[in-house]
Amino acid sequence: MIQGGTSNDCERDSESAAIEFRGRSIGAILFDKDGTLFDFRKTWLPILLNGAGEIAGGDEMLAKELVIAAGYDPDTDRFTADGPIAAGNPTDVASAWRAVLLRNGKPAPSEQTFAGAMDRASRSRGVATSVPVTDLRPLFTRLQNAGLVLGLATSDSEESARASLARERIDDLVHFVAGYDSGIGPKPDPEVVHAFARSANSDASAVLVAGDTWHDISMAREAGALSVAVLTGAVSREELVPYADIVVDSIADLPELLGIAR
Repeated sequence: MIQGGTSNDCERDSESAAIEFRGRSIGAILFDKDGTLFDFRKTWLPILLNGAGEIAGGDEMLAKELVIAAGYDPDTDRFTADGPIAAGNPTDVASAWRAVLLRNGKPAPSEQTFAGAMDRASRSRGVATSVPVTDLRPLFTRLQNAGLVLGLATSDSEESARASLARERIDDLVHFVAGYDSGIGPKPDPEVVHAFARSANSDASAVLVAGDTWHDISMAREAGALSVAVLTGAVSREELVPYADIVVDSIADLPELLGIAR
């Protein structure tokens, strides 16, 4: 497995066509996974509630405390934009849940053991139950045919990310895959964007980052890339508009946005 590198034989020549967008020549798109390729609520809310219920062992108050610590308020039915489940990785969720268990005098595994269990749950449940926001194969084919290099950067594990891409039959269209465990750095480290740009034989200024959270937007800004925020995640339009370069309903709008819709 090549961590944080090319996932197929796709190679980008420096002379490849670029798309003029907002005064820049865009040659590559770096996608977030959950909340961007896959509907966040439909995919992860059932998994979150089920996982908290299992850990709480029938204690409804403890289960509620666990989901709130993960960044979801069942009373308001809202996710916290910068909470562990929306913007963090399995280690962040494990740390939050371990603290809840210890505070309640419950047995708690080590953070590493807890995070490993969450990674396994992500691979076994998240991949199988993920709900794509659109038919991804035609969309990614159109973007690649327009000369764009496509990448994926997620706060999930790289293994889970690759499994999700394979399930949707787009793994051969994605040039670069980085998870929180790929050795590049966790999002929102701008090095993730720079590593993708290097793999695409490009500059970060020619990269468009598509994501659903402030982490994606700030990562793009710090790296010098453009950001497109989508509304298929945990954050509202009102919360995203002041920070993102542009906000669209979903990645299905990208061809029209970039002027390559048929």
